[in-house]
Amino acid sequence: MTMTTDEQRVDLSAPNWIWDLLICPECGAPLRADDGQLRCAGADCGFSSTYAGRVFNLLPRDLDRFQRAEDSWRTRHFDQLRKTVPQMSAVQYERFKLLNVITYYAFTSQFFFFRDYFAKTHTLRGRGLEIGGASGQLSGFVKMFYPGTEMIATDVAPINVEMGAELAGLLRFETDYLATVDAERLPFRPESFDFLCSSGMLHHLGDMRRALRQGRTVLKPGGRWYVVNELAIGSLPRRFWNSGLGAKGKWAETTGIRENSYTLGEWRAFFAGEGFRIVDTYFNRNPGQKLLSWPRSLYYAAIAKLPLALVKAGIPCEVNFVLEKQ
Repeated sequence: MTMTTDEQRVDLSAPNWIWDLLICPECGAPLRADDGQLRCAGADCGFSSTYAGRVFNLLPRDLDRFQRAEDSWRTRHFDQLRKTVPQMSAVQYERFKLLNVITYYAFTSQFFFFRDYFAKTHTLRGRGLEIGGASGQLSGFVKMFYPGTEMIATDVAPINVEMGAELAGLLRFETDYLATVDAERLPFRPESFDFLCSSGMLHHLGDMRRALRQGRTVLKPGGRWYVVNELAIGSLPRRFWNSGLGAKGKWAETTGIRENSYTLGEWRAFFAGEGFRIVDTYFNRNPGQKLLSWPRSLYYAAIAKLPLALVKAGIPCEVNFVLEKQ
């Protein structure tokens, strides 16, 4: 049976529980909602923003240039993509854009990882928050594999959240809410979430300790933060990696996005210093989940054969952590 367009569209009407969680991202006071407008109840704050259905804009006003770069870079990227298909109508291009998103290695690799490892290893329950989720696919995977959960997908770039809503409609993801937020100023009440998740975003932060403190604040006691798709690298190879000749250095120059690199010891120190216990550390060396290019996949095929002790010593490798609030 063929579904009509209306049947395929995800219902964007919002459930109600988010209103119990929201606070002003600038002063922490309650937010008031009035006909699509959000206003801070604080007497001297003046923060205001918008929401529509289950999509919320909760960004503070003073983002730095690196935080704004994600939105501007993706906007340029999609503008250039649009020029490659001038024959397409606006509706056709939107479908084309989303097909490019779901066939890009970051989406497919994350799905394979989630399907083949994460969902078989971890049990998620309750209410979750995805931080820095780009197009929100991780939240979609959580809702798919753990249908009893409730999820808010967030990112700092408005274009990513808009695309996340479109992607949810295309794939029928059941993410409860999508919101633009700053990871260093989370607009949620303390102890709002049973778990957090993030994928490849902590290394972009200007003040990771502040973001970890924010995450710990909004977690319930004993709650867990699932940190996936970060990089652990030795101090010597990092010098090249972050230079103008290395992968991170080139990417930072191209996009304007902040790129940091950390050793395994530095990651552990960050987490322990902000009140997290590391429950698990997993090095993902599966070459089938590194499909950006054949050299990348070949690299992971090679280091997959090395003793884990060598990887821990500083060979660049994707690493995932499970943190627990102490």
